[in-house]
Amino acid sequence: MALIGHLNDSLPKGAAGLFRAAENGEGVLYLPEIALGEFAYLALRGRLGLEHPRGLVEEVVDQVRAGGYIRLSALDAAGWGVFLDLNVPELHDRLIAADAVARRVPLVTNDRELARIPGLERVWE
Repeated sequence: MALIGHLNDSLPKGAAGLFRAAENGEGVLYLPEIALGEFAYLALRGRLGLEHPRGLVEEVVDQVRAGGYIRLSALDAAGWGVFLDLNVPELHDRLIAADAVARRVPLVTNDRELARIPGLERVWE
C-alpha cells in the first residue's frame, strides 16, 4: 500500500515524509521483495486501475535496480530468525514485518495490526 500511495501521491503525512526524506538523500527505504511482487501482481492483474500497468511495473523495477532511494530487500539470516518468532498469521505480512524488525527500521504501512509486533515501529499517519 505504501508504494502504491507513493506512486499516486496519496500517502498520509507521516508516510509521505519518510518517502520525501529518502528522495532528498536523507535515508533509504527498503522494499521487501514480497511487497514488490504483490504490487506487480496486482498491477498486472488490473486490480490497481492503471492505464499502462506493465510500463509502471517496469519503471518501478528499474528505479529499484538503479539503487536510488528505494532498495530491494530480501530476508537475511537474522530476518529469518525474526520470521520464525513472529506471531503473524498472514505470510506476506509476516515476511514484511520480519524484514523491518531485523533491519531495525520503521515499517511504512496502514496495517494497524502490525503495530502490535514487539520491536516494530509503524509509520503511516
